[in-house]
Amino acid sequence: MTPDNSLVQAYLAANPETRSAVHGTLLGNFASGEALVTKHLAPMIDSIYETIADQVGAAQLNQKQARMYIEELSVFARYNAQFLKNAATSVEGFCPELAHELRRNHLEEGGERGKVPAHYVLYTNALLSDLGLLVNGHVPVPETALLVDLHQWMVGSHMPSLIAGAYYATEAVAIAETEILRDITDRYGELTIQRSGSNLKNLHYYYELHLDDEHEAAQIDGLSVEAAHIEGLARFIKESELFHINLPQALDGFLTITEGMTHWWTQLVHRAREMN
Repeated sequence: MTPDNSLVQAYLAANPETRSAVHGTLLGNFASGEALVTKHLAPMIDSIYETIADQVGAAQLNQKQARMYIEELSVFARYNAQFLKNAATSVEGFCPELAHELRRNHLEEGGERGKVPAHYVLYTNALLSDLGLLVNGHVPVPETALLVDLHQWMVGSHMPSLIAGAYYATEAVAIAETEILRDITDRYGELTIQRSGSNLKNLHYYYELHLDDEHEAAQIDGLSVEAAHIEGLARFIKESELFHINLPQALDGFLTITEGMTHWWTQLVHRAREMN
């Protein structure tokens, strides 16, 4: 990957302080997980996903393009709960606290009995009831299948620290991705049934569930479901010494999944442009 085809590499090239922190961490010369997350990785995610949102340009999509994005973005949601469960099993002997956090996320994503149903069920049913859009069973394009494969390989890793960093990456982008997806589904609604936002009742509930700090599904005061997932996993990087997380391995996992997810988005952008 180079700055010409990688948003991560382009960010590092444009931000030498972060590049130095990344290189130093991988070489064992930068040991502050707190600084790594707050000063470098979180701002990197924010900046890259602002670029992705601009590239997607939800407000300018045609119906075919919007549908493509919705179908492809639905695929990872099918598997996230099982990935969280597998990741928890992989790390439980090394760090029970990390396993507990991953299992908590698994129950939220997969549907804890007596609480909110599985998020994938909520989302696909909302698409069907609000927009008449059936995504269940959609066969993904190669770039989406590759993203799923990267996560499948990651959650079975023999390196718990790599899983910690990789799943932090997966969750760190969740708010930004959900906001982009909300804009895309609003656009699809405007183009097909002339409705968007709160006029798409079930989809509106789904997005508020993930993004609203005061939603009934939020289990940690002051944090939305997605914000709680981000902070819950970031803690293990920030407090790497306490939890015996190997920081170079964690950063390697972070970069592996972040590169995979941002590459996936840029490939979908290219695919959408070819539909014009």
